[in-house]
Amino acid sequence: MRLHPFLFQFIMKTILSFLLLIIANFSFAQNNYQEKTENGATLNWQKYVINNNKWGEHKAKKGIYSQTIFTQNTVAGWKWSTPGKSYGVLGYPEIFYGESAWQNLTDVKTDNYFKNINSIKTFDVTYKTTLNVNDKKYNLAFDFWLHHSPKVTLQTIGIEVMIWEDYNKFKPFGKKVGSVLTSFGQYDLYKGHLVKKELNTSWDYIAFVRKEKRTTGKVNVLELIDELKKRNFIGQNIYLSSFEFGTEVLTSTGDITIHQYDLEIE
Repeated sequence: MRLHPFLFQFIMKTILSFLLLIIANFSFAQNNYQEKTENGATLNWQKYVINNNKWGEHKAKKGIYSQTIFTQNTVAGWKWSTPGKSYGVLGYPEIFYGESAWQNLTDVKTDNYFKNINSIKTFDVTYKTTLNVNDKKYNLAFDFWLHHSPKVTLQTIGIEVMIWEDYNKFKPFGKKVGSVLTSFGQYDLYKGHLVKKELNTSWDYIAFVRKEKRTTGKVNVLELIDELKKRNFIGQNIYLSSFEFGTEVLTSTGDITIHQYDLEIE
């Protein structure tokens, strides 16, 4: 059976148009891919900043610790590879929102806090991720900082609060002081006091460690803050500097893709 010349020409044009569309879409996706590997590098994503935080990479005594952040179209994430043996947290690649106390070490003249927790009415975060990681040490956790002064600096940190959603072969600093049942799951509560001699400062560390691990979900942060208030853990530390979401990496190798991250704080 022979095709009419005009029909053959139409089919070939259709195939060519389809192939060109595929190439264009592939090129568009490639052109929208960004990555950075250096410590402290950032990428803008939606209303947030992706920070390649490798604050502890010096703890890898042998080999090289590799950590890369990336964005592509509507998703973001990071990947990491450790030498296999470390002596603590090597990095915390993260989604960052707020005011960084770590960039304001001294001499802050005016109030620069992000939020006063006593005035917050809504504090919800919804996230959806795909996490691929080997059977080594890591966590997937939120992190936020409370200060006893409206002038956010390293020296005014009063409390660091973490919310561990997923983790492996890794326990938080401090001692277990109880359990908390929330509307979004049950958490063990840990508390300790971190002394940083090299920085000439110290602060309380509190961790909510989820009983049933997950990599997708929703957290009502106000519920956890209310729990801390009930236990008299907060005191005058009411000034929030930042809210972060990332993976603390110790000995693991893996990657994560963030498909959804919605922080509602008012």
